[in-house]
Amino acid sequence: MIQILTDSSCGISQEEAKRLGIDVIPLCITFGEETFRDGVDLFSEAFYRMLTEGGVLPHTSQPAPYEFEERFERARAEGTTLLVLPISSALSGTLQCARMVKENGGYDNVYLYDSRCTTLMLELLVREAAKRAETLSIEELIAFVDDLRSRAHLLAGIDTLEYLAKGGRLNTATAAIGSLLRVKPIITIGDGGTIDVIGKKMGSKTAVRELCGMVNLNKIDPEYGIRFLYSMRDANVRELIVRMGLDP
Repeated sequence: MIQILTDSSCGISQEEAKRLGIDVIPLCITFGEETFRDGVDLFSEAFYRMLTEGGVLPHTSQPAPYEFEERFERARAEGTTLLVLPISSALSGTLQCARMVKENGGYDNVYLYDSRCTTLMLELLVREAAKRAETLSIEELIAFVDDLRSRAHLLAGIDTLEYLAKGGRLNTATAAIGSLLRVKPIITIGDGGTIDVIGKKMGSKTAVRELCGMVNLNKIDPEYGIRFLYSMRDANVRELIVRMGLDP
């Protein structure tokens, strides 16, 4: 038996994970002096409320080693093979933590895969791998995930530069000028699992048009289609869907 183990950056809730037969380890989110387990103690609505109203920039951290050790031990006792699909190693130390636990415990039944992605892309890999976990060998399943990862793409428009500046990824002066000019960065996840800026447009509508154009440059696989995600307001996503001629 093969089971998929991932982390909460994929966006799959604990309840849905149970239905899918997968296991989701929560990442940790810290606001000031308070630390929450993503998807267990803190959910999206409360997260965005705290982000916009609290005035404190959150920090995320990888799961504690014991989270992996408990699951690895249980899988070994049950004779289960685990395929671990966490957030990109370029964005988090989660994979490295899992690797350390695997090596220290000699868990030969645990296979680690660097997804080189997060959020919707990771969700896609996890869901599709879970569908095939009963019919493929572990080697075949890893090969399937690898092929799917090579064909999946993520594009996102950033509506505000505020949090990039607060997080130190953009200097304050550049962020201020960008905000005045209403600059909207367009990002993707590169082949190496890093977040890369691939465009900058002035205004939300221009950014939506650019995103639409980028999507249309790619041939859409009908088996997997297009998936949409937004943080707080869905207006831009709805406009994008309409521009692409899809049914909202």
